[in-house]
Amino acid sequence: MKTPTINPDEMLKSMAAEAVKQHKQIRTTIRDLTLEALQMRELSLKQINSVVRKVTEGVNVGVGDGKIDVEKTLSNALAGMDDALLKVVEANKVALQKLTEGGASFEESSVKKGLKELEAFEEKFLDGVKQAAQEASDRTKEQWKSILDNIPRGGTDTGAHVKETLSAHAREGWIEGHAHAHAELFHARERSADRPVGGP
Repeated sequence: MKTPTINPDEMLKSMAAEAVKQHKQIRTTIRDLTLEALQMRELSLKQINSVVRKVTEGVNVGVGDGKIDVEKTLSNALAGMDDALLKVVEANKVALQKLTEGGASFEESSVKKGLKELEAFEEKFLDGVKQAAQEASDRTKEQWKSILDNIPRGGTDTGAHVKETLSAHAREGWIEGHAHAHAELFHARERSADRPVGGP
């Protein structure tokens, strides 16, 4: 008899639902679940969106119509997902640093691509939550709306850290470009100084 294969998405959803039903350390449990799911997949913006959406769907099931503080539970779950993504941003930051330390310039495609993806982390994260919130019960949907409407762009810890990382790289890029321009100017002056007076 063939053993039925377990769908990782459905498993993630049911584990998130169970974590909420337990009412204990929701933030920590959701963080660990989200981080583990992200580490098991090829990290991409699509996967971030997918993992967050499934975790949120599970949270919605866990909240159900039980007599719990829905807003507090959802806020803790969101904070847990934010904590997990923050760790992913930190890991990406280290990887980008290694690239630039290894001689890759700010303008190189691998660095640019990494920074561009990083910039979209928060958007994909919140999009995943919003998509799953649309399928929740009216009560849960309303609570999600009230939480998400109060988050400005860059308002999550993930968004703030991404902004900080992008600013640091932008500064490095400016310094690198400035140094390059300075060197070009210096060489141009040297060439003109070497040219004989009255020469071509």
